[in-house]
Amino acid sequence: MLDKKPSTIGRMFDRIALRYDLVNRVLSLWIDQTWRHITVRNLTVKPGDRVLDIATGTGDLALRALQSEKMCRVVGIDLSQEMLAIASRKSRRRGFSDRSFFVNGDALLLPFRDGVFDRAMVAFGIRNMNNIEAFLDELHRVITVGGRAAILEFSLPSNPLIRHIYLVYLTRILPLVGRFLSGDDGAYRYLTDSVLEFSSPSLLRKFMRKRGFDLIGSQRLFFGIAHLFILARKQRPTEMI
Repeated sequence: MLDKKPSTIGRMFDRIALRYDLVNRVLSLWIDQTWRHITVRNLTVKPGDRVLDIATGTGDLALRALQSEKMCRVVGIDLSQEMLAIASRKSRRRGFSDRSFFVNGDALLLPFRDGVFDRAMVAFGIRNMNNIEAFLDELHRVITVGGRAAILEFSLPSNPLIRHIYLVYLTRILPLVGRFLSGDDGAYRYLTDSVLEFSSPSLLRKFMRKRGFDLIGSQRLFFGIAHLFILARKQRPTEMI
């Protein structure tokens, strides 16, 4: 069982923050940027929307949202102070500092009022949470009724041949390249182990419906290496009183 305590995850990402973007691009051959573009496009951010980017990291997904809609505002939250510092610098360089705000915090205890966001998104972060259903409860709480959320996460391809090739890459090549580029052995072994341990897309769908969301879109990306879910927040019976 992996150690997914917030303090552990935060320290791990602090260690690799300076090389994080470079390693991401190399390991994914820049495909991760395409996946983020697809995520924001499917989230359909509108003028005036308040957008929450959970596990924002160095802010790539937040910046995509800010680029896609020039009248939206984005709040990014993450456990890693070092990653947030990079996200803030990137936002300032691109002229988005007046529409973006980055805060240190835990996705299981979001420091926001109920129903304050119109859109929310999380890319490659949900598998790092030690209680997915508790996270979905918090996600449901901070999104307005009818609001949307996007969850992008790694998965395992269903095609046996592609799955075999991907597992060789994931378990043998990725940890070596990650260690070489970042100087950190543990973080990229954790990445491999967390992908292998993560819930299947079908189980994640059950969690989503159980916690008060309609699944309005689901898309496998790059032969199933990643999976994108688009959710709409339903009103729970207790909220109708």
